[in-house]
Amino acid sequence: MSTMTNKKKITDDLQSALSGQSPLSIDLYVEVLADFEDELKASLDKDADDALLCMLADDGDVAMMVIDWDGSIYRNENALKKLQAMWRHSFDTNVQTLVPILSDHISQKNLGVAGIKWLPAPSD
Repeated sequence: MSTMTNKKKITDDLQSALSGQSPLSIDLYVEVLADFEDELKASLDKDADDALLCMLADDGDVAMMVIDWDGSIYRNENALKKLQAMWRHSFDTNVQTLVPILSDHISQKNLGVAGIKWLPAPSD
C-alpha cells in the first residue's frame, strides 16, 4: 500500500473512531499503546501541556489514550468521552485540525501524539 493510500486510510479510520462510527480496539490498546503510558505521562509533565492525546491506527483498528494534566489516563471510549467534554464547543474543529497531523505520524510508523492546551471556552 502506498504511503498516500495508507495515510488516507488512517485518516478515515481516525475520523470514524473519533466520530463514534467505529469501535475502538482494546486489543490494539493493550498490545501497543499500554506500553507507552509511562513515557507519555512523563512527556506531558515535561512539555507542560494540559493534556496529551495519543492515537494509533492499524489495519482498520484504532486505539486512543488521553492523559490529563493530573496524570489520569483515559483509554479508548473513556478517552473519546474525555475529549468530547474537554472540547465541548470545538470538538469537530479540533478533530479536523489534529487528524491530518496524527495520520502523518502514524503513516510514518509512529504514534499519533498531540499535546493539548486548554483555551477558555466561550461563555454560553
